[in-house]
Amino acid sequence: MEKCCLEGSKEFSRLEQLSDYLKIIADTNRLQILCLLKKGERCVCNIHEPLGMPQNLASHHLKILRDAGLVISRREGKWVHYRIDVEKFDYLTSLYNEVILGGLDEEQSTEFFKNNLG
Repeated sequence: MEKCCLEGSKEFSRLEQLSDYLKIIADTNRLQILCLLKKGERCVCNIHEPLGMPQNLASHHLKILRDAGLVISRREGKWVHYRIDVEKFDYLTSLYNEVILGGLDEEQSTEFFKNNLG
C-alpha cells in the first residue's frame, strides 16, 4: 500500500475528512435540501413544504448540514434563513478533486461536476 493511504498520514486525514462530508450529504433528504438552497436563501417553511416533509424533519437535516458547516443560518425575527456555504463547497470540490480525481485542473473539475452532479 502506498504511503499516502496509511493511517496517520496527512493524506489519510484528508481521506477521512472527505469521507465524513460524503456521509453527511449521502442522504436523499439532505441532497433535496441542498438542491433547493442552491437556488438561494430560504427559511425552513420554504424548504419543508416543497419537499413534502414535516418541518421538524427538515429542521433536523438543516441542523446536521449547519453543524457540518455546509449551510449558513441567520435569524431574522422568529425565522431562521439558510443558505449554502459556497466557500465550504469550493473547498470540498477541491478536496474531492485531489483525493478522488487525482488532481484535475479547475476547468476539468468544474466540467466534471457540471456534467455529473449539476
